[in-house]
Amino acid sequence: MALGLTCGLTAGATVAFELRRASEGREHFPLPLEALFSSIRGAGFGAGLYPLLGLRFALAFAGFITAGQIFQYSRGMRPGIDYSAERKPRLTRRQIRGVIVRTLGYIATALICSALVHHVDHSWTFALRVGLVTGLATALGTAVNPLIEYYADSLPERRLGVFGIGLILLGFTLQSLQYWLSLLDVPIT
Repeated sequence: MALGLTCGLTAGATVAFELRRASEGREHFPLPLEALFSSIRGAGFGAGLYPLLGLRFALAFAGFITAGQIFQYSRGMRPGIDYSAERKPRLTRRQIRGVIVRTLGYIATALICSALVHHVDHSWTFALRVGLVTGLATALGTAVNPLIEYYADSLPERRLGVFGIGLILLGFTLQSLQYWLSLLDVPIT
């Protein structure tokens, strides 16, 4: 769970910056900034793997993943590749190739780290799980992103405002829930 949370937060935040820039039709970020994004995502993976496999494995994995992502950026592969806002999910050939390379890269990285740094029980199973889950999440995210972008761009302002107010009210309600439970003497076990 920690791995999914840290990876989701770091990848979500950094990819959002890159997709926003692509949606505006601007050039991609310079390589040093893309390297920073890669290191943030690598740190997210490392932080998620640390409780499971220890500091040495987490640092090695984060370092290899960061280096691999920077290499792919230098070759033109980035989250905003073939960006578009459409009514249907889609994957282009370049995006599919990126998903395959990412999946194989994560499998190889997990195997290398297992051999060099830490012996993981069932290292092949672990490597396949890390690689396939990462590849599947990448493929699904890449495929549905045009659909999400389309609906976010074409949502009427009034409906978007109502949705935002609803989220604010939900947040206030959840924040006050702890006080109501205490005030009403509701036992929490």
